[in-house]
Amino acid sequence: MSLDSKDWRNAVIAGSLIGGSMLIGIVVTKGPKTANQPVTSNSNSSSNLSSNSNSSASSTPSSSITQQEAGNLISNWLQSKRQIFASPFNRQLAAELTTDVLYQDMIKPGGSIDWLIENKAYYQFGVQKVESIKQFSANGNQATIEVNLTEDRTFYVNGKVDHTQTDFSTKLVRYNLQFVEGRWKISDYRSIN
Repeated sequence: MSLDSKDWRNAVIAGSLIGGSMLIGIVVTKGPKTANQPVTSNSNSSSNLSSNSNSSASSTPSSSITQQEAGNLISNWLQSKRQIFASPFNRQLAAELTTDVLYQDMIKPGGSIDWLIENKAYYQFGVQKVESIKQFSANGNQATIEVNLTEDRTFYVNGKVDHTQTDFSTKLVRYNLQFVEGRWKISDYRSIN
């Protein structure tokens, strides 16, 4: 081995040791993350949900979500449906609040928004309210929340009410949430009863 080879080898070893030490130092000073520890809550009482969901949006984005923030996301979704499923059929608002299956079902060609536009149909909403949060669980970048919600919706096709899709009821609904693109979004939901 020539002198240049030994110098090169020693430089690589020294660089590896320095880089490894820096990595260990970063890991030690950051400490363990608690975002992957599940948070579970059951609540049968009415929730104190703020109608202004911008309070969670103004804070620094985090992959953890509280029950209150999840409830506010659902309330914001309910109010936004007025602009998503009726003129102006706001796809950008849908993108801000939804992801995965729910987003694709609305936005894809031939999806629910396209169907409404092509069929001259839309929803009009009256009362929309989260009555209570029944269950909430969060783990890492996923969360599930079950809420009792009241919704009054009227479905119009060609300017006439379609009574088969018109409803005023209180239902238990399970929402799946995901932390994507620096914010929490609804990935899917389904009625439990």
